[in-house]
Amino acid sequence: MKKRVLALLLVTAMMAALAGCASNGKEESEKSESRQEEQKETTEKELVDVSFRLNYTADGLHAPFYYALEKGYYEEAGLNVTIGEGNGAGTTAKLIGTGDADIGFTDSASVASAIAEGIPVKIVCPIYAVNAFGAIALKDSGIQTMKDLEGKKVGIATGDGPSNLFAAAAAANDIDVNKVEFVSMDANSKETSLMKGDVDAILAGCDSDAVALECNGYEVNAMRYSDCGAATVGLSLVANPDFIAENSEIIEKFISATLKGWDECRTNGEEAVEIFMKKFPTADENVVKGSLAVALDCLFDKDAETLADLTKEDWNNCRDLLVNYLGVDESIQAEELYTFECLPKELPAR
Repeated sequence: MKKRVLALLLVTAMMAALAGCASNGKEESEKSESRQEEQKETTEKELVDVSFRLNYTADGLHAPFYYALEKGYYEEAGLNVTIGEGNGAGTTAKLIGTGDADIGFTDSASVASAIAEGIPVKIVCPIYAVNAFGAIALKDSGIQTMKDLEGKKVGIATGDGPSNLFAAAAAANDIDVNKVEFVSMDANSKETSLMKGDVDAILAGCDSDAVALECNGYEVNAMRYSDCGAATVGLSLVANPDFIAENSEIIEKFISATLKGWDECRTNGEEAVEIFMKKFPTADENVVKGSLAVALDCLFDKDAETLADLTKEDWNNCRDLLVNYLGVDESIQAEELYTFECLPKELPAR
């Protein structure tokens, strides 16, 4: 009888111990999950919000930004980046100047035009070493050279990069702008207007509009400004000088993550297109591929050793073109258009 009682007590004790272990294990598991949630919340709280505005609606040339975002490069840098689409490079420059976005993607011509209007904006990192703007006409239009634009209807989006820089290309090619009939329209209407025959040519992006037209079955003659005497610095990251002064470290982190994305897209172009198509499933994949290819072709000038590698001479030449043809006051120096202070010390090699 005593043995039975002892055995019963032993079994009871073991069951209680096991129950206690299970209870403790459950409590530990719950505590671990709680700690993970707290760490996640802490990490999210530590991320710095950064608003980034594109120059136009998202296209293949913007794929590297979405690639960097999807890969987590901005988050790794401690940034919570939101990408907003744009409605013209000139508009983006103005929005950065007024503080409606932290960092923008626009071109040197639009930056110079904004400065000429008293709008504070500065280039912090060039992406395109040369601009990809140009005059685009259909092959059967008879327009073969820039000079042929005289006497023709040319579609423009007032204030955007291609329109702003046309004066430099016109001067370099002896074009009488008074003989060109400019037709103003929304930036997103230029391709359609050309296809419908409403205009004979458009001032647009050879990295976007020209590619889209070709993918739609149209043969085009794309006359790039950079090949016609107007090789200014192309699309770049820009910010308001006040934002630069107060957030140089944040900008440097943004640049570093961005350049990492662009650098990898040189060899991971297919993956970049896949990521872009998931974000914008209605986009034409062939257009996205073609646009990205042209964009990657604009990253370096002939002497560059790394991404964003431009000399003071490059900037001075760019400044001279912008001053001579965009009405920028002669007293403005190249250093007022850009700053090196936010560039990372190490840049991706060519």
